This record gives sequence, C-alpha cells and structure tokens, in this order.
Amino acid sequence: MSSIRGKAVRTAVIAAVSAAGIGALSALNGPLIIALGVRAASVLTTAVGVLGGGLFLLSSADLIRGAAKQYRIASDEKKTQMLSVEADDIPQEDMTSPEATRERLNRIKSSSPRLAGLMDSCLAQLDRMDELQRRQQELLSLNQAAYLKDTVGTLNTVEREICLNLRGVVNQCIIAGDGADVSRIDTKKVDDILTQNKQLLDQSKELLVVSADWIDKYNSQEGGADRSLLDNWIKVIHDTIHGIENS
Repeated sequence: MSSIRGKAVRTAVIAAVSAAGIGALSALNGPLIIALGVRAASVLTTAVGVLGGGLFLLSSADLIRGAAKQYRIASDEKKTQMLSVEADDIPQEDMTSPEATRERLNRIKSSSPRLAGLMDSCLAQLDRMDELQRRQQELLSLNQAAYLKDTVGTLNTVEREICLNLRGVVNQCIIAGDGADVSRIDTKKVDDILTQNKQLLDQSKELLVVSADWIDKYNSQEGGADRSLLDNWIKVIHDTIHGIENS
C-alpha cells in the first residue's frame, strides 16, 4: 500500500512540475522569443510539454499497474480468508475413530435400507478388529507380556487403516444419496476396499497366533526365544498398510 502512495505522489509531483514548467515558459514567452527566436522558443516549449506529458503518462501507467496488482493481492487474500473461515466452519468428523465410523455406517444403514447388507459387511469388519484387539490384550495380560506391547500398537494401526479405508465406502454412499442401492455406487471400488481390509484382518489374526506361540516359547526358555517370525509379521502388516496407502 505504501508503494501505491509513493507512486501516486510521484505522479502528482510530475504533473505539478510539468504544469509549472509550461506555465513558466508561457509567462516568459516574450523574452524567450527575443533571446532565442520564435522557432527556438516554440521548440523549447513543445519539448518541455512533451517531456512532462510523457513522464506523467509513464508514471500514471505505473500507478495503474501497481493499483491493479494491489487489488488482485487484496482480492486473493480475501478469498483465502473466506476459504479459511468456511473450512473452520465445517464440522470435523474423525474417520480414524472406530466409534465415529460405526456411527456413520449405522446412519447410512438407516437412511438407505437397500445398502444395509453392505453396511453390515463393513460393521462386521470393525467387529472382527475389535475381537482381535480384545484377544491380543487378554493374551498379553494373562502372560504379563508387556514386552509385546508393540503388537498392540500394530493392531491399533491396523484399526485406524481399516477405518480410513471404510471412509471410501462412506464417500460412495454420500455421493449416491439417501435411499440409494448398490446400483448407484462404484461396487468395484467398494469390493477392493473390503478386500484390503480382509487382508489386514487375516494378517492381524496370524499375528495373534504367532504372538501366542512366541509367548509359550518365551516362558519355557526364560526369555531366550527367537522372535524373528513375530517381527516379520509386524513388518508384513506395516508393508501392507504402506502398499494400500500408496496404491
């Protein structure tokens, strides 16, 4: 803004100086004609007028460009502020939360009864994940196996990934609208999501089995058991999640 004011002041000064110069030459027209001759005096007056006018036009054009640029910047900032305010006004729904995911799926089941079967399949995956987590916690608690807390973290990561994947199913249902049936959603995309979740659930089940086997060996060998197989399964699960997120 200060730059615009500077350009405006410069333009006004040029205009004032040009006008003063032309005025002064007009006032001294007689003496100039006597001193320089008619032609030379006329050429001098014209040159001063052209130079002043040219500088004024150049400065005015620069002022207009600057003002237009400032307007665009101000307009863009205003749009950005409006978008920011609108984004802040949008209620946030945590689709990594199994509770929020369940609520959304049940809401769709209620508003679109013909999608109830699909919603039940999604809810069944969440139920299976809950059961695997419960059994893993029970296994660790019974054997006081705090040394396997990383497996709990792995299953928590799987749960978040499953919830994120199910968001894709929810999005399809939102696009289809209330009262929709499977003919109005992308069934291939939905099937891919459910297949990815099933893969994660199967791997989590295998992690539970391997955890139990390793705990038995750990207890019998007083902590000397090799846990490479367990670590490999944890890596397999994380690699699967990474592959899904980058597919």
